Amino acid sequence: MVAFAFLVLGSLAFVVCVLVPPARRFALSTALWFAAWGPCLDGLIVLAVLGILGTSLLMKPGSIDWTTMPAVARALGWGYLAAGVLVTVVVATGAAWVHQKLVHRFTFALFRLYATAVSAGIGTVYGWCLGWWIEAQGSIRFGFWLWVAAMLLLIAGFGAAAYKGARSLRGKAPTRFTWISEDEFSGSN
Repeated sequence: MVAFAFLVLGSLAFVVCVLVPPARRFALSTALWFAAWGPCLDGLIVLAVLGILGTSLLMKPGSIDWTTMPAVARALGWGYLAAGVLVTVVVATGAAWVHQKLVHRFTFALFRLYATAVSAGIGTVYGWCLGWWIEAQGSIRFGFWLWVAAMLLLIAGFGAAAYKGARSLRGKAPTRFTWISEDEFSGSN
């Protein structure tokens, strides 16, 4: 659920960036920045739990009691939390920066396909949220089929919008360290 929560945040950030014209060219990288938090925090949680369990086994063999696991949060301490957030910020920022530099050097046709696939994935995130909302309502008779239809519409809608609006997600052609021409970048060749 931690990873999905950050996928939702990334999807919201993507939509906000798309709605603000100067930020459009950063929409994909911004979504990636938020999405990278999920796996990083999941990894930090797993490391923390393994560390606490390992320490417990080394100190008092046979003393692991799953009813005391809520004490994990207290045992971690602020230092681990601060270091984990700092590492996550560095990893997410590095991934988004590399992503922005790499994707900015795709040919227009490749970028258009990439933007379509990522945007369709963002539509999937909204589709899952809609499905859970429909399930929570409980009174909708054809909830599952309504969810499937809405999911397909969201995927197709986000993908088609990205395919049509790929130029606005692009920005200007790179001037340094590029391996494509300006015509390939803009798709005018």
